[in-house]
Amino acid sequence: MRKKIVPKKVAGFKVPKSVRKSSLLRNMLASRAGRQMLANALVAAANAAAAVLTDDRADIRKPSRTKGRKRALAAGVAGEAIESATAAATDVVTSPIRPLFQASAKAKAGRIFQEPVTH
Repeated sequence: MRKKIVPKKVAGFKVPKSVRKSSLLRNMLASRAGRQMLANALVAAANAAAAVLTDDRADIRKPSRTKGRKRALAAGVAGEAIESATAAATDVVTSPIRPLFQASAKAKAGRIFQEPVTH
C-alpha cells in the first residue's frame, strides 16, 4: 500500500522537499485540530500580505527617473508583505500554546527556595 505523501506541486507552486518530508507537518495534517490550525495560519498570512499590498503606495506611483528605483521599491513592498504574512502565521500557530509557556515561566519564577532547605 502506498503511503500518503504531500505532492511536489500545489496550485502550480513547488513544495520544498523539507516541507514534504516534515514529520511535524505530516502529524498536523493527520489531525483535525492540526488542519484547522494550519488553515487559520494560512488565512491570517494571506490577510496580512493583502493588507500590505493594498496600502496606498505614493512612492511607487510617482514617476521616477530610473526603473531600478521603482523595482527596488516594489521589492521592498514584496518583502514587507512576506514578513507580515510570516509574522501573522507564526502568531496564529503559537498563540494557543503561549499561555502554557507563560504559566510555566511564572511557576519557575515563583519558587521561593531555589535549593532544598535543610534544618
